[in-house]
Amino acid sequence: MQPTFNPWMGYFDLIDYVDKFIFLDTVQLNKQSWQTRNKIKISEREMMFSIPIQKTQSKKNMLINEALIDFRKYDFRIKLSKTLEQNYKKSRFFGEVNPFIQEIIFFETPYLSQYNIHIIQNILTKLDIDTKIITLSQTEFHTQAKKAELVLNVSLFFDANIYVTPLGAKNYLKEYNKNFHDKNIEIFYQYYKHPIYRQEGKNFMPYIGIFDLLYNEGFEKSLDIIRSGRVYQS
Repeated sequence: MQPTFNPWMGYFDLIDYVDKFIFLDTVQLNKQSWQTRNKIKISEREMMFSIPIQKTQSKKNMLINEALIDFRKYDFRIKLSKTLEQNYKKSRFFGEVNPFIQEIIFFETPYLSQYNIHIIQNILTKLDIDTKIITLSQTEFHTQAKKAELVLNVSLFFDANIYVTPLGAKNYLKEYNKNFHDKNIEIFYQYYKHPIYRQEGKNFMPYIGIFDLLYNEGFEKSLDIIRSGRVYQS
């Protein structure tokens, strides 16, 4: 999976479910993707919060692990910090969670990938998820393959016999199923059923970034809530 900013609950369930989780940071960055933005619930509505990225090269050539955060006009972390504090100050676990969130969002790095991975890994530690985490750019893996062929090559590189992926990948993987089968690799799809938890406000909004769950339910209960939506099928 690509290293996402403030990922949703299903992302963390996927990490918890597998034996090895690979950060796919050597592919093209889409600036309108979940790598640069995600949802926060603000006053009964969804707010899409974005990380500004420097235009150091053409869009088609910018890889995720090379993308630089743009701090030249303003520090997005200050805006994010104030937005979270103002919005979640009445949440049940604000006192427990906010110091941790504030610390991880002010992590110092110019690289988008490192910033997102740092947030994810720190949340994994807080949730006691001990899955082996690997960043692809830090390995000796290299290929020019795309999409399904890339996924197969990564699976072979790490000696996988089961590849687990969100349901959204099914469309581009279905024509490549035989190739996986020939290499004795089975594909499992994530059919995550989003749990309902205690959320600030009158109307529950699903598919918000993980910060929302932590502020509303705290560290102790969050992993059980995440796992309660788990459904995987081959």
